[in-house]
Amino acid sequence: MQEKYIALQKQIEKWISDHKDEFVTELQGFACIPSVSRADLAAPGAPFGPDCRKVLDYALTRAEHYDFAGRDLDGCAAEITWGDSDNAIGVVAHLDVVPVGDGWKYPVFGATYLPEHDMMVGRGVSDNKSAAVMTLFAMRMLREFKWPMKHGVKLLCGMSEETGMQDMQLLRDKGYPFPKMSLVPDSAFPVNFAQKGSVDADLSCPCEGNLTQFDAGSVRNVIPDYAVCTVHMDIADVKAALDKLPAEDACMLTVTALEGGTQIAAHGRSGHAARPENSDNAIQRLCKALTDAQILTGSCEKAIRELNHLTADSFGESEGVAFEDEVSGKTTLVYGVAHLRDGRLHVCADSRYAISQQGEALTAALKADWEGRGFAVEKMEYTNPFYIPKDDARVTALQEIYHEITGREDQPYTMGGGTYSRVVPGAVTFGPSIMGVERDLSFLPEGHGGAHGRDEVVSMESLRTACMIYTLALASLDEIME
Repeated sequence: MQEKYIALQKQIEKWISDHKDEFVTELQGFACIPSVSRADLAAPGAPFGPDCRKVLDYALTRAEHYDFAGRDLDGCAAEITWGDSDNAIGVVAHLDVVPVGDGWKYPVFGATYLPEHDMMVGRGVSDNKSAAVMTLFAMRMLREFKWPMKHGVKLLCGMSEETGMQDMQLLRDKGYPFPKMSLVPDSAFPVNFAQKGSVDADLSCPCEGNLTQFDAGSVRNVIPDYAVCTVHMDIADVKAALDKLPAEDACMLTVTALEGGTQIAAHGRSGHAARPENSDNAIQRLCKALTDAQILTGSCEKAIRELNHLTADSFGESEGVAFEDEVSGKTTLVYGVAHLRDGRLHVCADSRYAISQQGEALTAALKADWEGRGFAVEKMEYTNPFYIPKDDARVTALQEIYHEITGREDQPYTMGGGTYSRVVPGAVTFGPSIMGVERDLSFLPEGHGGAHGRDEVVSMESLRTACMIYTLALASLDEIME
């Protein structure tokens, strides 16, 4: 690393040490706003609902507080700029969050700081509001240090990343002039050079009979850890049927008598749809129990039996679309939402397909399989994979900064998760977490702490390190860009 960057690093280290408390208070201000993206609650100036409008306005007040230029991009994003707006390096974060679920130990939007662990707990503290805070601080540092930047720095705070990135797609459709190059701090260090393609689909099929309720999941990209149904059947008969199941299946169920029926709930383990390996889909748990116990009658029996087959694996084997390549690994296919409404079972599917797999062929195969099982495909959308060469100058520069700061030799990587790199031109996903670094989460219940799970947690020390990396990265990119 050049001497001037070594000197800059020392300045950054001191500044971050002097402003440690601000990392906490600034993040708490953002994370206390319950900004779940809700296009169904759209209003003029708030295409993703009132809570996203509130967090957008809050971001603009912070821009004003720090004397940066702020602009509302039609409710899709907050634009915060330091320096030359027309010739800027971008950073694209998102301020919307996934739905919260229940069973949290700490207040969901309390943004609880635990000084004994130097960690914060709350929805959005990791994914992805901390990215906006780090960028604001990086902009402050470069300005205070009077670092000679040829470009401005432009922070875009999106409002619907978690629900399909419609915010940035809308801006693209309107001709918004994105920066020529942007960082997306929404995954892990070092550089993500490839992302799988994605398929989102909504299915439904007839589901009538003695099943009167079935509910699981709220968003397609989160594997649900709880599924519940109600059958019009006496609890004694339900228990007798379930008693025939293997112990490893029966132990994941709870049975409750209701007026006019029996409620059956299944428990699993939540996770991100792009990384299903260590998750346990509660939809599969419940469908398998209902099918194996032969409880259902009418068309609901076939509907649940087919959903049981579909959820039997998370890699497209049941549907005959399993695929794997050397660069990106296995295609994943997860069913994260299932609800019984007005005699039809509605299901949401989420696939992350390998880079060398053909999206059109995959969607055609899936449609044929689902329709063969009796499902109507109500909506299906797919996005192409993202890829940049490992020897791209941006990748090389970012990798060098990461290696110098951390001393780690991690190489550029691929992933199944999708970030704004899919839709924002010239964007590269970079950080902020460090792969392979274990966090002590013994103060949380087992399974808690993940970005899309209960008691989402972030290490403040890791944020301070990431903020240093981003500040140096912006200075380095400024030098190599035209």
